[in-house]
Amino acid sequence: MWISFHSYKGGTGKTNMTGNLACYLVKAGHRVGLVDTDVSGPGIHALFSLKTDKTLVDYLQGGASLSDIVYRREKENLYIIPSDATEEDLVSYAKDPAQAKEKLSALFREFESRYKLDHILFDCSPGLNRSSLLIMGMTGFSIIVCTLDKQDIRGTYVISGVARKMNIKPYILFNKLPHDKFEVSKETLEDLSRKFGLMPIGVILHDEAMAGTWSRKIMVHAYPNSEYSRQIKEFWERISHSKSSL
Repeated sequence: MWISFHSYKGGTGKTNMTGNLACYLVKAGHRVGLVDTDVSGPGIHALFSLKTDKTLVDYLQGGASLSDIVYRREKENLYIIPSDATEEDLVSYAKDPAQAKEKLSALFREFESRYKLDHILFDCSPGLNRSSLLIMGMTGFSIIVCTLDKQDIRGTYVISGVARKMNIKPYILFNKLPHDKFEVSKETLEDLSRKFGLMPIGVILHDEAMAGTWSRKIMVHAYPNSEYSRQIKEFWERISHSKSSL
């Protein structure tokens, strides 16, 4: 399964969620690829403390092969393609969006085949931009990570409208939700689903231990019994159920 994670703004916890879900899946026995396509502000390399030489950007520029840009996490079955910060977007490395999609699709298919991956997770650029929309159109299972921030919700409306025009129906997940806002979030999720065609896939509640890591630890490893780690497990169960019902 190829799953892409999107958001309208930075700071929604998207990168932490993607990285923790990848690690949870590896612990559950899956072979997982993790790709950072956020070329405007990559964060996967920092989350995993990777010392990188070549990245996705080098590959797109013609200066690296697939094997040059894949980093295996210790002895785990987690294979990471990091990115560099650049002023360009993913489409800029090709003649047009169609060619960019073809080039990246070929790369990710080779990545999947060579490393025998069960799943590939994509951490995408926040905002409404060509890089994020390109990956959304490739993966088939996309999730918009949102908070209860009013601007974030409005931005999610915009992204969902563009997705509809692309014949994509993404899921929406509320992250970092305060416990006392859980009941309110149910109504908001239903409203988003009804008005904008987004399919709700639940919430992840705020966790103090998670907030205290400052994106420097993988929660499912450092705190496997934490509320956040439990919610990541439940989140995967919802994804699996949603995928099987499509």
